[in-house]
Amino acid sequence: MIIRLIFVYSSCKRMVKLDRINLSNEGLTKFFSPIEAQIMEVLWTNEKSSTPEITVKTGIPLSSVAGTLDRLVKAGFAKREVDKTGQKVRYLYSATESMDKTANAITKKVLDSLVDTFGKVAIENFHTYNNKK
Repeated sequence: MIIRLIFVYSSCKRMVKLDRINLSNEGLTKFFSPIEAQIMEVLWTNEKSSTPEITVKTGIPLSSVAGTLDRLVKAGFAKREVDKTGQKVRYLYSATESMDKTANAITKKVLDSLVDTFGKVAIENFHTYNNKK
């Protein structure tokens, strides 16, 4: 089951767009593509990583990692900095926020959208869901 929701979140000057949630997928792939999910897991578990390091840890081809990292940076989930410590200039990537903070932001966006769309019915269902836990 795929639910299409459009979320626009303003943080500083960048816009984060999360426009597709696939409820039938497992784990992070409900919100991220499988490649994005693997890369984000690496970024959340490592302080900073280069594109080749992420390729080694995930087994994803370098060109796919580089393109996906660009999209994650543009979406505000990852950040890029220049490392000039070696003989070559290279980029290091890290997550902009912890996995928990990212999960909280995504959850809030989903809940806000459900309330905007379904109003009182959504709120009543949240209450029912809370009582089941």
